[in-house]
Amino acid sequence: MVRGWWPVALAWLTTRVLVVALLVGVEHDVVGDPRYYAFSLAQLPRLGIGHTLVEYPVPALLLLALPYWLLQAVGAVGAYSGAIAVCGLATDALFGAALVRTRSWRPGVGRLLGIRPAEWVWLLAVPALGATAYARFDLVPGILVGLALLYVARRPRVAGVLATVAAGAKYWPAIVLPALLGPRPSRRPLALWSGIAVLCLAVPTVALGGWHRVWTPLSFLHGRGLQIESVAATPAMLGFALHPDRYSVSYASSHAYEVAGPAVPGLLHAATVTTVVLALLLLGLWALAARRDASLDATVWLVLASVAGFVVTGKVFSPQYLLWLLPPAAAGLAVARGPETRRRLLGWSATLLVTAVATQAIFPLRYGDLLLHTDHTLGTVLLLAARNVAAVALFLYALTEALWLLAPVADRAHADLTKVEP
Repeated sequence: MVRGWWPVALAWLTTRVLVVALLVGVEHDVVGDPRYYAFSLAQLPRLGIGHTLVEYPVPALLLLALPYWLLQAVGAVGAYSGAIAVCGLATDALFGAALVRTRSWRPGVGRLLGIRPAEWVWLLAVPALGATAYARFDLVPGILVGLALLYVARRPRVAGVLATVAAGAKYWPAIVLPALLGPRPSRRPLALWSGIAVLCLAVPTVALGGWHRVWTPLSFLHGRGLQIESVAATPAMLGFALHPDRYSVSYASSHAYEVAGPAVPGLLHAATVTTVVLALLLLGLWALAARRDASLDATVWLVLASVAGFVVTGKVFSPQYLLWLLPPAAAGLAVARGPETRRRLLGWSATLLVTAVATQAIFPLRYGDLLLHTDHTLGTVLLLAARNVAAVALFLYALTEALWLLAPVADRAHADLTKVEP
């Protein structure tokens, strides 16, 4: 038993009661996704795994189906949304407990009211985003990525499995694996066990859904428009606020609200170009990190930069995407070794929390102002624009920190190569 755990437990219980109150109260509309899951799972016997929830990988479908099948067995399928929230609470609690258990790794780290900085970030993360955290599947892969970062140095085999399972559940965490391979001591076991996990996930996926089911989450994204909350859509949404006769918002087949108007084709093209540039940049950074034997602190920043870059350059920026960043931020604070890294990461995480609060104010509290033009649309769009600027700033800062920590290693390597023995 970790000593002094009760302040964290009390703070967790208090903050989570607040989130549950939001879920059953003013933010109850966020349960749209669980209702969609339940409707889709009801069609599973007729459609089969190959044609059910095709936007999700098969492992995610099975995870979502498990509580549905249990409720179906007792005749309580109507409680599915509540079951998803309970699963979210349990996952949240497990991650919080994992953060507390890392106290023995860094005995000298200070506390505020008996709670460490990493623990504070996670305690505040869920209420900052609100009820959305317990009504979206993204909490699971986000926490798995956080755990992978938590264990990358001490238990690389576990980290490799966790990161691969996260990627198997939602595909986007695949961008984290190259960043985790930076530190040389953990590289081989992490890569080996990640490969084993890939086989363990791929075989049942193909067996249950066929080869095409491996690709449906990617093909589902083909032809998507510009989702209204994405960074690229910001100019178009400002156009919608100022010129509603020239821009419109509608619900698309991608299950997202998209904006249409004269500037949208150019913005879509810009998003594509930016994504390609990001991919090339990350490939270079991952290669540099592997070649220079990246430190754990550099790995933390590289993971955050990879995920944040993926979020801000995409055509979609749903509120739950912040669940991709919040757990790794908390985990990074728990494992960062340099005091300067911890100080800067704490400021970065505080900015991320403010960004999450702004996101909650937009969705679900003021989301209607983005769908229909009202007297408050301009104010809400300006808040959205500020949120997006903050998200871009978080990416650029994490990228700069990763480069800064990799550069001294490169300089030392160059000095070693050019040193002349007397």
